[in-house]
Amino acid sequence: MTLEAVRPAESIADRIGLERLEEFRFRGRIHAGAPQRSYGGEVAGQAVLAAGLTAPTDRPIHSAQTYFLLPGDTTVPTDFVVEPVRDGGSFSTRRVEAVQNDRVIFTMLASFHRPEDGLAHQIAALDTPAPEEVPDIAEVFAGHPAALQWTSHFLDALGIDARFPDPPARAHAMRGEASSPRQRVWLRTRQPVPDAGLEQAACLMYLSDLLLLSATTGPHGDALEHVDLQVATINHSIWFHAPIRVDEWFLHDQYGRWSGGGRGLAHGEVLDQSGRLCATTMQEGLIRPRRPR
Repeated sequence: MTLEAVRPAESIADRIGLERLEEFRFRGRIHAGAPQRSYGGEVAGQAVLAAGLTAPTDRPIHSAQTYFLLPGDTTVPTDFVVEPVRDGGSFSTRRVEAVQNDRVIFTMLASFHRPEDGLAHQIAALDTPAPEEVPDIAEVFAGHPAALQWTSHFLDALGIDARFPDPPARAHAMRGEASSPRQRVWLRTRQPVPDAGLEQAACLMYLSDLLLLSATTGPHGDALEHVDLQVATINHSIWFHAPIRVDEWFLHDQYGRWSGGGRGLAHGEVLDQSGRLCATTMQEGLIRPRRPR
């Protein structure tokens, strides 16, 4: 992730904005400063935007499956090449490749669905205090100034607000403690995001990459930023169930479902403040100890 290259006052919608080069080819901007590893959520959010700009306007995105193949470079332009795989009676499918220096660094398959009525239910439930009732990060990381500084810088640089109903895995790790594989976080962007559903969905993809994989480290008393862990996202998937505004508080309820063999698998549920399930996430990542334990 790159933090220094991002301006705190900048809207996430502006950050993931694309220049249209051709009908099915788009370009993301470069970041100022020294080369750094690209934030995966930014690349994924741009891919959602690129795919949606080529899909029928009456079909919102309902799912996206992504693979991160190579680290991106923040100082190199990223081109997003869209393949219109199929436009059927109800569904449209798009394949997207993100390319830097003629190398594919990321790929995504996305599906768009014409809205229709059908059977409806959800199991996910909102079982946490409202964001206004949750301690701020200064309280969560009280007594651990290094962790507070890192988290504050992280949130400021990405332009988001966060509230943790329970101390996250990082807070426990700083105290030398193991923690539950469940991690809950209220999130919102600090700057407004356009009302259009595609922009909201692209920004949700951007935000859904935050912290998710760290839910797999809690039971081991680790944090993703520990120097003795090699960490990288392998794949990330999201299913969009209902419209959501990312510039209003929403809960990402995260579960570290499994870890082993140098990998971890996390599952998340995105709920708005009314308790409506708006999206489901899954992420697999490399979590490799740099030395035997």
